[in-house]
Amino acid sequence: MKSRRILLILSVAVFIFALLGIVLPLSENKNNISIFKYLPNIKLGLDIQGGSSLEYSMAIPEGARAEEIVNNVIAVLRRRLDSAGYTEAVVSEVVVGGERRVRVEIPGISDTRRAEELIGSKGKLYFAEVIETIESSTPPQITRNRKVKVDGEEIDLYSYVRDSRNPNVWYRVKNVFEFGTEPFQITGLDVTDARASLNPQGGGFVVNLSFSSQGKNKFELATANLIGKQIAIILDDEVIIAPVVRDKISEGRAEISGIESVQEAQNIAVLIKSGNLPVDLIKFQENTIGPTLGRDVVTTIVNAGIIGLVIVMVYMIIFYGWMGFVADIALLYNTLLLLGVLSWSGAILTLPGLAGIILTFGTTVDGNVIIYERIKEEIRVGRPPLTAIKFGFDKVFSTILDANITTVLAGIVLYFLTSGSIRGFAVTLIIGVLGSMFTNLVVTRVILEGSSNMIKPEKYLKGIVVGKGGNE
Repeated sequence: MKSRRILLILSVAVFIFALLGIVLPLSENKNNISIFKYLPNIKLGLDIQGGSSLEYSMAIPEGARAEEIVNNVIAVLRRRLDSAGYTEAVVSEVVVGGERRVRVEIPGISDTRRAEELIGSKGKLYFAEVIETIESSTPPQITRNRKVKVDGEEIDLYSYVRDSRNPNVWYRVKNVFEFGTEPFQITGLDVTDARASLNPQGGGFVVNLSFSSQGKNKFELATANLIGKQIAIILDDEVIIAPVVRDKISEGRAEISGIESVQEAQNIAVLIKSGNLPVDLIKFQENTIGPTLGRDVVTTIVNAGIIGLVIVMVYMIIFYGWMGFVADIALLYNTLLLLGVLSWSGAILTLPGLAGIILTFGTTVDGNVIIYERIKEEIRVGRPPLTAIKFGFDKVFSTILDANITTVLAGIVLYFLTSGSIRGFAVTLIIGVLGSMFTNLVVTRVILEGSSNMIKPEKYLKGIVVGKGGNE
């Protein structure tokens, strides 16, 4: 009785978790195709809702390590798109005729002007002296400013930049260092490497910076004059981190300490190292893509899946009676669970992903059929319904577990050895099969044991002669 109560609480908790993922406004995403109009938290792929595709070639210098440059370009573009709200965009490398290019696919976006500005810009990472820090919900304004010429470029001496982790914190910074004979800037081009590591002198983590020969001289001059003050590291007008200068740094190597987690340290290192695009991007082509199979076909596929679901549900009720009705509840429960997990995880649903969802309908029903047939066998040997349910589940547990685990393993292999939309199929398959296993072994059992009086043994004893002792 106690275990049944625990399973009931678990089933309700999972149901609420899935339902919240569907109904809560987790994103500003809007879908306008078929049933997905009512599921805004599920992100649709290019093949379902269409979007835009931008492809760029790269001016890779002769003798440079092309693979490293391409990886850095992808990392920078990924971060920029995420910051712009295009978290569902896909950034990947394509090789055509021996030429390496970068392709950016943005589902649901028809006007890519803003995204193109972000992608095509080399961006700027630079260091600046922090004058003051203030909190404000609106951008503060510089009242008196002047421009300073550095390497032929006129730069505003002062500006306010936002903290990347707290939108209400603003730094008033001095963008140009005016130490020595000529004003200068320290930019991402002066940083040769940035790596995260464990702090060898205490708790926490550090980011180790290495500077070029020119950057070493500039950084030494800046730190010598800013001991006890903050230097902000700024990327795309946001402060990544603003450490305090403890000593003059003259070895061309600096250490940013006081970072609490390894993930934060790694993120800072990646942003500093890949903040500037290492090469110029040359737009090769831009396409506006409609859904691969067209909106009408997508709607037809969804409607066909719903019709098939209804037919299966009706069949289960006709064939198994009350147990069939419980199977239908389990089927709807698993569908809700799958949609909820997709909503919470932000996974992109593609056409192959839809196929994976429809396939999980079959795995859920198949698991229930195996369980019900075993329960019917137990009833036929004279066991009362509640006892038959317990024996039936105990005897099919390993069968269902083995069958589902092998399917999940196949899905994992698909996910890691393939790419693109096939991964979408693997994701929905894995989530759906795990959900069907939970639904079959937990949810169905809780409902059946709680309503065993609804099962009519005579329905399964027709044509069966029960002898003494309950044997056929």
